[in-house]
Amino acid sequence: MIRKIKICFVQAFAYAVFNPNSSAKIGGAEVDLCNIAIELSKDRKFDVYFLVADFGQDDLEIYNNIKVVKGHSQEKSFVNYFNAFIKFYRRLVQINADIYFTANLSKYVGFTNLYCKLTGKIHIHRTEHQHQVNKKIILEHIIKRLSSRYLLFLLGYINVDHIVVQNEEDRDMLKKTFNYPSTVIRNSYFLQKINNNKRDSILWVARSEVWKRPEIFIKLAREFPDEKFMMIMPLAKNKRFFEKIKKEAKKVNNLKFIPGVPFSDVGEYYKDAKVFVNTSLAEGFPNSFNQAMNSSTPLLSLNINPDNFITKNQVGLYCHNDFEELKKNLAQLLNNRELWNSCSKNAYNYVYNEMNIEKSIIKWKKIFIYLFEKKIKRKI
Repeated sequence: MIRKIKICFVQAFAYAVFNPNSSAKIGGAEVDLCNIAIELSKDRKFDVYFLVADFGQDDLEIYNNIKVVKGHSQEKSFVNYFNAFIKFYRRLVQINADIYFTANLSKYVGFTNLYCKLTGKIHIHRTEHQHQVNKKIILEHIIKRLSSRYLLFLLGYINVDHIVVQNEEDRDMLKKTFNYPSTVIRNSYFLQKINNNKRDSILWVARSEVWKRPEIFIKLAREFPDEKFMMIMPLAKNKRFFEKIKKEAKKVNNLKFIPGVPFSDVGEYYKDAKVFVNTSLAEGFPNSFNQAMNSSTPLLSLNINPDNFITKNQVGLYCHNDFEELKKNLAQLLNNRELWNSCSKNAYNYVYNEMNIEKSIIKWKKIFIYLFEKKIKRKI
């Protein structure tokens, strides 16, 4: 290689991973991209940037060799929509990266791609939800709901240079509905030492999105009044839904509702959990699965089981979107110590073998270097 490869991760809310005191609300995509960036920044062949939204921070902050650049405001108005685009575009120009990396289903995927096409830069997109690989769902939002977010996302998405998906099911769906090839790289994590803390709760962690179905976890808590349930749910965009769930949760004596914790602290809740419960209707590969398994915590998933990995690797129990099965399986994990020990051990082993950031970063580097060298050859 001739020089360092400059790569910029474009993720508005990732700032909270670097600065836990920020008001940014993060999800799995932010954590996953930050993990990649942190590991990548250890290699002198790469110069790593993050373009994030404006949360009142300095224009440029540096964390572990990663340059975090303040971009657009999140204020919602027609005037700000235009100003945000201008500022966002200026930041892309100022950073002047070789590779721009997006992940969310956002209008900024379209804006980033426009800049890349005009300037000859490389654009990589990492899918983080099943909706991003299903063309039918995207078109339905554009046609039936007149969603400008989905339209701008699609205009950028169909022109990216490389797509990375989280599992084989997403790869197959992307090929089927878009006829696009992709690379499978699972979410990756920094491994931690297993400890034998006394575990005392059944845990649920997610943003206050309707499709996360937190009301099912509340219903589950009512079925097990002698168990301690813990719900960590930061506010997403729908404040009315957040307040509704918060109100319902507070009615259940054995359920503690926490409206979000700093990312740096959330790991302690996974370590203290007997079981991690997921009630989402649809996901890619939830980053919360990684965090739970990294703490040797068995999974109990109502409807999410990408590539059948929960059943195949025996890292927990899958419930086929059946609430009665959810109840039965939770009882099994709580009462059958042999089953719990087996799932706990298998969960950590799965993360170690399949989601170790030190292993997955090798795959990422190969993609970055290949696309960069391909671009250089084209110019010669």
